[in-house]
Amino acid sequence: MSETEGKKPGAAKWGVGFWNVYFIGSLLLAFYGYINLDPLLNLLLLAFVAMPIASRFLSGVRHVLSIAAGAALLYSESWLPGLDAIMSNTANIAQFSPAYVLQLAVDFVNPRMVGVFVLLVAAYVFAKDWVRVSTFSVLGLAAVAAAPLWQRAVEQFAPPPAAVAVSDEPTQMGPAQSGPGTSENIEKWLAQFYEFEKTRRVRFSPVQSTDVPFDVVLLNICSLANDDLEAAGLSGHPVLSRFDVRFDRYNSATSYSGPATNRLLRSACGHPSFSDIYSGRNADCEVMNRLAAIGFKQHLFMDHEGRFDDYVNGLRMRSGLQPPLASQKGYKQLYEAFDGEPIWNTLDVLRHWKSTLESEGAARTVTLFNFVALHDGNRPIGSSRWIPFNIRAKKFLDDLNTFMDEIEKSGRKVLFIAVPEHGAAVRGDKIQVARLREIPSPHITQVPLMVKFFGAPGRISQVHVSEQTSLHAVAALIQRTLERNFFGAQNSAAEVREILTDLPQTYMVSENENASVLKFGNRYYVKMKSTGKWIPLAQ
Repeated sequence: MSETEGKKPGAAKWGVGFWNVYFIGSLLLAFYGYINLDPLLNLLLLAFVAMPIASRFLSGVRHVLSIAAGAALLYSESWLPGLDAIMSNTANIAQFSPAYVLQLAVDFVNPRMVGVFVLLVAAYVFAKDWVRVSTFSVLGLAAVAAAPLWQRAVEQFAPPPAAVAVSDEPTQMGPAQSGPGTSENIEKWLAQFYEFEKTRRVRFSPVQSTDVPFDVVLLNICSLANDDLEAAGLSGHPVLSRFDVRFDRYNSATSYSGPATNRLLRSACGHPSFSDIYSGRNADCEVMNRLAAIGFKQHLFMDHEGRFDDYVNGLRMRSGLQPPLASQKGYKQLYEAFDGEPIWNTLDVLRHWKSTLESEGAARTVTLFNFVALHDGNRPIGSSRWIPFNIRAKKFLDDLNTFMDEIEKSGRKVLFIAVPEHGAAVRGDKIQVARLREIPSPHITQVPLMVKFFGAPGRISQVHVSEQTSLHAVAALIQRTLERNFFGAQNSAAEVREILTDLPQTYMVSENENASVLKFGNRYYVKMKSTGKWIPLAQ
């Protein structure tokens, strides 16, 4: 029997009609992890749209309200940024150029999803005269709503769940992860994790007169994750093999620039929560200032002006960044950013650092570089079309390769640390479209931390660090290089192994203002600020 049989002409009748496409589509999206379905609210919406209303006017009002409610419900179930996140970033969003906004809107459309929707509509049109489609909608939503009840019933007769850790004893990484991955259990462990991280410190001892001087470079690169390199076909770029050390499981802990660089500058302490970063300075944590206190002159070089999101001033206020931004006079403009800000040529910036140090003659320096050449939306000067990531990434890596040649020829002793801020989300995933970074997913925060010891005696074969690490390991590596007088050693390869032995490990915990992601046991979990609960991350 069809959904319209047995009804009197003109009488108000129960029926879901075309809304079946909405509800069955939502069930399919939830099944594949694209949304977090709220079955009770969906059942309420289904009852509202199915309720018979005789008045044509009231029926029209009901249609308008239903569409608004359905759109709001689907948005709330999605992984898209909440309205609070959008409202809190209106000032930054207002700086986007119209061309960039249009490009984002075009990229947001998923052709595959559109195709599935068309097929679903066609299937409904074909089936509605043969079967009661609303039965599938009601039963599907009811089954999802009842799932927690039968899951609890099964758990009563099932053996106790296996713990995610073999022991409740603390590890080198901090409190052990044990027990099931419930929201309450994860939240309890996370509080213990942050308490442990507050106890971590890297102490820099005064340099000795016999220590060989060297420069420290922190090359902070925006939008370069391991997944981006793979997506762009650049995982085998020659420059990557030139580094002496590569960290395979390094977590940048965030997916936005401001928090990323603040975390780097505060890396002499353990892993802070997002709120701790914005609650004020902690002088003990400020790695560049700690180095300055023992004789390292500070420098700051960037390929942009640092205006967006008040980037530079934010670093000064929250992490004690001291050096003035080096003059950008004479740089060639390479790109125009999404907000119209000029992006300077990478090699010009790098070479300016080299010439500055040569003219100053300081024995020891520490420099923060920040590059945004790979940031989403960069375009040729005067153009509205952005340059694909793979083209910009290849140029950046080529320039870095050229500059590494120049450092080697100069004979300077440099601890050169390439530490990306976060990824570009070139490919996107189930929960976020490509280029969206509101949720700090692993494919965005797992970045290629790499280290080169320029001027070290002897040959060093590339060493891979397989342990789970984060920013605290960067400060520890600098401290150990100093402590061991690495550049005065006879056997560089052996010294590198000693420096890397038992570097601080850190659990995979990443945060933005409105979303957090962590790994608990063998699974990733996400918590949205709007819901406040940890749920498995769809991958």
